[in-house]
Amino acid sequence: MSGRRRSTAAAAASDLPPTLRRSRPDRRRAELATRFAKTTTDTERAGCAFDYFRGAASRRHPRPDAADELIAAVIAQLIETGDQLLRMQAQEPLRPRKESE
Repeated sequence: MSGRRRSTAAAAASDLPPTLRRSRPDRRRAELATRFAKTTTDTERAGCAFDYFRGAASRRHPRPDAADELIAAVIAQLIETGDQLLRMQAQEPLRPRKESE
């Protein structure tokens, strides 16, 4: 049966015709928005965004050279941001100063 498409259970269960189903990028973005809305801290938000990035970076790309450059730029920016946060933490006093009365 050459040329026959395989159908998935999700596609078979869907009432929508194939042209009206959401694409993978739309579904991934909607999942990100749902997960991101559930977060309560900056650390959870960063983890959520990084998981989204990691999932997108792990897929094949039609232009691998451009994708590699983009991924390298994001990684460099993440490392620089981490360095800046660590420098800011290093400036924080270890013990709170006591108020002079």
